[in-house]
Order: sequence, then C-alpha cells, then structure tokens
Amino acid sequence: MTELSKEGAGRPLCESAPKIAPKPLAKAYLWGAAASYPLAYLYTRRILFFAGELGWEILLFALLFVAGVEAMARALHRKASPETPLWAGCWLVLSCVMPLWGVQPALTGWQVVVWHLFAIWFVLARCGMLAQGYTGSLCFLDGLMGGVVLPFGNFFRRIAAVGAGLHALAQHRVKLRQTAVAVGTVLLTLLLCGTAWQLLAAADANFAALGQGLDRWLDELLNSYRFVETFIYFLLSLPVGAWLYGLVAGSLHRETPPCTGDRFFALLQPVRVLPAVTANVVVGALSLIYTLFFVLQAAEWFAAAPLGLTAPVAASFAVDGFWELLRILLMNFCVLAAIRFLGRQPLPKALAALFCGYGVAFAVLAGAKLATYIHLFGYTPRRVVAGWFLCVLAVWAVLLLVRVFRVLPAARIGLAVLAVSFVVLSCTDLESRIVKANVARYTAGVDAELDLDVLRDCGLNFWQRGRDRTKVVTYTRWLLDAGWFTDRSIQDLLPLYNLTGSLSVGQTQEVELDDTHGLRLTFDVNGRCTSAALTTREKGV
Repeated sequence: MTELSKEGAGRPLCESAPKIAPKPLAKAYLWGAAASYPLAYLYTRRILFFAGELGWEILLFALLFVAGVEAMARALHRKASPETPLWAGCWLVLSCVMPLWGVQPALTGWQVVVWHLFAIWFVLARCGMLAQGYTGSLCFLDGLMGGVVLPFGNFFRRIAAVGAGLHALAQHRVKLRQTAVAVGTVLLTLLLCGTAWQLLAAADANFAALGQGLDRWLDELLNSYRFVETFIYFLLSLPVGAWLYGLVAGSLHRETPPCTGDRFFALLQPVRVLPAVTANVVVGALSLIYTLFFVLQAAEWFAAAPLGLTAPVAASFAVDGFWELLRILLMNFCVLAAIRFLGRQPLPKALAALFCGYGVAFAVLAGAKLATYIHLFGYTPRRVVAGWFLCVLAVWAVLLLVRVFRVLPAARIGLAVLAVSFVVLSCTDLESRIVKANVARYTAGVDAELDLDVLRDCGLNFWQRGRDRTKVVTYTRWLLDAGWFTDRSIQDLLPLYNLTGSLSVGQTQEVELDDTHGLRLTFDVNGRCTSAALTTREKGV
C-alpha cells in the first residue's frame, strides 16, 4: 500500500511554510494621504498665519476636511457617533461667521480655540473614538486624545502610507514600464526641442529675443519672492499635514478609543481618596454659609422695599458682587466635579439638592444684578459676554438640580448648550449691536453721555484697517443721526478720529474714514464743533 506523503515532506522548510502576502493598504488611506498635502498647505497659508483677517478659505478648508473625513470613514465602514452632526454643524457655521464678522475681540480669541476643538470632536465622533461613545463629562479627555495622543502617536503614518502607495505602484510592472516610457519621451522631446531652439536662435535675431524673454520669465518665476514664499509655506505645511493625517488615519486604524471611559475611571480608582465624610462636611458648611448669605439678602430687601428702589440703591445693588457671584458659581461646579472624580461616594440626595439649588439661586441673583447694571449703565462687550456665560452656567445649575432627582445626561446636554450658544453668539455682530444700542439710549435721553471707551473698543478708532474701517463709517453715521457731534470739543474727538496735525480752530477740517468716505468737521474759535457731515469721494481720488 502506497503511503501518502505528508505535507511538506521532501521540500525545504522555507518552501513548506505558508506564504502570507502583506495586506495591501486600503485606498482610502492612500487618497487621504494625498489629499492631506493641499489641505495642510491651505491651512498653513490662509489660517495658521492669517494676517489679522480670516478669509473664506477657512470655510473651504472646513468643507473639504469634513468631506474627506466622511469619505474615508464611509470607505472603511466606520459607524458615526450620535454627536457627529452637532460638531460638524457647529464647526461649519463657525467657519462661516468668522470670515463674515472677523475674530471678535469681545470673545478674546476663544473663537479660534473653539474652532479647533470642534474639528477635533467632529473627527473623534465620526470615527467612533469618543471615550464614552458620546461627548460627556470626559470631553477634556477626548480633547487630549484628539489633540495630542492620536495625531502625534500616528505622526509618521502618512509617510508609511505614501511609501506603501509607491510600493504598490512598483508591483505593477506594466504601469511602471509605461511610466518609464513617458519619462523617456519627455526627456527626449525636451532635449531635441532645446537643440532646435538654440540653432534657430542663432539663425534669427527676433527668435533669439523671444528666447531671452522666456528665459527672463523663468528666471523671475524661480527666483521671485512669491516662489520662495510658496516653498517655505509648503515646508511648514508638512508637519501640519502629518498632524491632520495622524488624527484621522490614527482614529480610523483603531477599533476602540485610546482610553475608554471605563478604563479612565478604572485608572482613577487609586486617586479616589476623598472620604465621604469630608465631602459631606465641606458641602454642608458651604450650604450653611449660602443660607446665611441669602437670609441677609432677604432682610436687606425687605427693609428697603417700603422706601422704594431709588437710583443709588439700584446702582449699589448692580455693582456690588456680580463677579464674586460668578466666581462662587464656578467654585460650586469645581466642588461637584472634584466629588465626582475623586470622591469615594456621591453626596446624599438631600444635601446635593440643597447645594445645587443654591447654585440656581446664585445664577438668578447674578442675572438680576447684571440686568440692573445694563439697564443703568448700558452695554459693553464684557457685560454681554458675561451675560451669555451666566446663562450657560444657569442652565448647567438647573441640569444638575434635575439630575439629583432623575437620571439624565446632564453633562451631554450642558456641553451641547455651551457649544450651540457659543456659535449663536459668534453669529451676532456684537460690536455693532452694542454701539447701536448705546447710541439709541443716548438719543432717547437715557444716558447723558456716550462711553467713548466702549465706542473705541467696539471699532470706532482711527487705527482700524481693512474691512473693519467700514464699521467706522457706520458708527459715524449713527452718531451724526443722533446729533452727537454738535458742540463737541476737539479733545472729545481725538480718541475716536485722527485729527493729529489739523488741530486748528475756526475752520473746516476733513477726516478720512475709509477709501471712499470722510468726515467734514467745522469748529468755531473756541474749538467746538458747529457742524459735521459725511462726505464721499471716488476710490483712489
């Protein structure tokens, strides 16, 4: 009986081992790596190094980036998190309004920071890399993972993707032979055309002059400042593109987030050292102080109620303690967060309800103070932003109070409120609305004078450049309609308009507002403005 040969018998060991071909890289990664180069250049040139004014390139970048991430995620069959439309929508809307109104000084640069956070949270949500599966109380961990761990942990993945693409191209011999033929054809054509050009240039002087013009154009192109600038921006965009690709491709390569919520809380167990007794005593003591504070507040109001709310009393109520109440609210949230992450046990329901209830009360009291302050003294950018932030804190306080009695995703809802309200605030031209409201108060006789510092902070100043100079024209027209210039001294106008070098009295002077508008002012011998008018002229004249 013939014995069946065993598998691998009579063959070298290296041949009997199964041959495993390397798994080819998905085309989505290759296309993503190729697209990251122009995207990174656009970001570096028009966003990262913007000169004071963001153009519509920021919206173009956001649209292309969202489309690219969506295409890669769909090609790799990655399921999106529920928050994906929220972060994509907030990011795109913010990308629309930032070129429209510019980076608003009232928001002190937070627009740029939030714009990047929205982008990171969108990528993590679309790729399923959020620590909790949604944006909740661990949003700071998601920001850390998306801003540092994933992009820098996969910083050289783009180089590997490009190398894999070149390796795959080299495997197709037909395409490689066709490429070699094409390169050879181009080189041979250039060589023969160059030789023919030199011979014809020697035969005809006009043809030689044409060649000199072409040589001059090529020399200016390669040695020009624009070419050098473009090359430098391209070099600077290389690490930016590696970061962008590392964030997206690193997220899509993983099946689970770098640090899930369960793992984070498990790692947090050794530092949960805050005893329940300590937490209860601290919160109870704070609640006792808050009770005493509100009892005294109520006694003061009951004592002042029969006398009526006079202007000095209202002013004192509005001015005293608003920012301190805002800090108390923030301190309360920090206390609750410390108990949430470091405490061994949660607070008793009654104590938690009392503490959260005082948070709502502080928010209401601070809101009343701010509303009274604005009613008495008008709007400023700082007061408007403080009012928005106070509203967000009030919503958070109510959510925490409701969370004591019923289960609901308070952190998830609170973050959505914060993000959407910030985008809505950015959609508003705060500076123009503040100036218009204050001028309306002045016209109605509510305010005896306009706050020149507020006007200057909102854009009515002579050092504005670019499109912001149109605000100067608009504000000036409002002041003219309100009759504000009449009987103003030159010293009153100096903080707002460039009158340097033309401070003579008893004559008419014109101040340039922008390229097409000016302000004609007439002063009497005492240096008081007797008339003012807006003038127009042709651009460039």
